[in-house]
Amino acid sequence: MRILLTASTFPLRPGDAVPGFVLGLARALAERDEVTVLAPGSPGTASAECWSGVRVRRFPYFWPRRLERVAYGDGIDANLRRSWLARLELPAFLAAESHATRTAAAEMRAELVNSHWLVPQGFTAALARGGRERFRHVVTLHGGDAHLLGKWPFAGALARFVSSRTDAFLAASAAVRERLDAVLQSPSDAVVQPMGVDLARFRSGPALDAAEEGLAGGYVLYVGRLQEIKGVSVLLRALARVRVRHPALGLLVVGYGEREAALRDETRQLGLEAAVRFGGARGPDDVARALRGCRACAVPSLQLADGRVEGMPTVVAEALAAGARLVATATGGIPEVVSDGENGWLCPPGDPEALAAALLRALDAPDAAAVAARGGEAADRFDWTRVAQRYREVFERVTREAGG
Repeated sequence: MRILLTASTFPLRPGDAVPGFVLGLARALAERDEVTVLAPGSPGTASAECWSGVRVRRFPYFWPRRLERVAYGDGIDANLRRSWLARLELPAFLAAESHATRTAAAEMRAELVNSHWLVPQGFTAALARGGRERFRHVVTLHGGDAHLLGKWPFAGALARFVSSRTDAFLAASAAVRERLDAVLQSPSDAVVQPMGVDLARFRSGPALDAAEEGLAGGYVLYVGRLQEIKGVSVLLRALARVRVRHPALGLLVVGYGEREAALRDETRQLGLEAAVRFGGARGPDDVARALRGCRACAVPSLQLADGRVEGMPTVVAEALAAGARLVATATGGIPEVVSDGENGWLCPPGDPEALAAALLRALDAPDAAAVAARGGEAADRFDWTRVAQRYREVFERVTREAGG
């Protein structure tokens, strides 16, 4: 099958710190199918290249290119909130992506387009497909896109328009599917399938030596963007409580984002400067080393006041695959994967005391190693081969139905 994947979050070069789950899916699908990925361009990137059997195409959307502001960085949502230039460029971005989708699909004679995120990719692919049904169309929702639809006054109309030009939906969690159904005001029949991970990368290899980070007493690990919904502020306050029992324990924060300066200030206010390292963005191999070396991995995601939750943070699957002691909040799709005391530890979101208690259970419980081992076994479901096969089943169904 000839498949075009479209995404606005995609690595700029192999091994960089931009989330690479769409690339992982593309590589797994390319074992059997002809796969091209279409993503926004960025200064310094090639317009066309090939990575491990996956063709990558990038489209420009503003001139001069050095002023492109919509994609990458902290993500489209944050970029639009912070930058008037990004907001100015948005119509050009949508037009350029729709044109590039139609052109790429025509040139490769794509049988199917899989858009990642309902907005903007699902919308621009729906425009590109048009009423002539130039290709089959499957949309994958990851979480933030479904939430944004719930906030917009015209969200229902937009979602129904995309749905009218979409053959099937996939959702990163049941919680995301429920949000989509609410916006559509009818069942979407979305297939729930979280993104996968490279199990071999996370299960084998050297572990990060905590002393390299100046945290000789070991560290709790956080991996992700530094945004409000990620709950890192709650984690800092929880760490202060955990250090009463484990005074040498530190925190390694791997990631970047708009809240980094505020989080550094909070670290100083809590007197944790010597215990917290802001490690910046790191590539997947370095993340894997950090997961294998941590004493626990924390995913302290929040439910925001407007109801927003995460779909399924990729680090949940990565931590399970690495055999880390995973402590997470019971929000979004996380409880669909993590069972408290069975393969990880759960706590309510936004509660530093509850998060500290869960971390202490992970650090001190007699059965903690056994819980982590069961987490490693649970990670098998995220193997890219299995995930790609689930995607392929959806793709084959919609193409078969189109052929009568």
